[in-house]
Amino acid sequence: MNRAVPVGIGGGTRVRTERRPTSVPPVREAPEQVVVRLRRSGRHLVWPALFFVALCFGAARWWGRLDPPWLNTALPLAAGGLAVMLCVLPLVFWLNRVTIITTRRLIVTQGFLVRERTEFQLGLGEQAVLRRGPLQLLTGSGDVIVHAGTEGSMVLRDLPRARLVHRAVSELLDRAVATRD
Repeated sequence: MNRAVPVGIGGGTRVRTERRPTSVPPVREAPEQVVVRLRRSGRHLVWPALFFVALCFGAARWWGRLDPPWLNTALPLAAGGLAVMLCVLPLVFWLNRVTIITTRRLIVTQGFLVRERTEFQLGLGEQAVLRRGPLQLLTGSGDVIVHAGTEGSMVLRDLPRARLVHRAVSELLDRAVATRD
């Protein structure tokens, strides 16, 4: 709408355009935020670490003491191969599985050459259940299972600090259900 408005001392007028919104702007939802990034419990790395220490100790103990000279050459090669297979590979597999909990989704990514990504919308979830075995009880880890009725469920396997993760996922589910209804 154009309207004449007096401007300045001389009494001159100038046309000023006022803009009025023709429609109500859309209500924006809060952006999705990452709550936490997790890996599996670190107890999966205890045996590879112990084996690595034992392997280093054993190889150092026997190197140079074997009778045929070719065995002294083969010993570090065999120890290195065992270290890669039994120590480094479990570490790499442990590093490749990541669980991400956001305000709207649960995301699990895993894989070496082929990355597999599984997503679960929290708006579909109904309840979260914490399941813990005897060894998980000792280490404080556990499995968090999120049920979505007929849509299926998602299992977040062997997460550290499982009680805290379960509580956080339950609160996020309650918020998602409240905004859905």
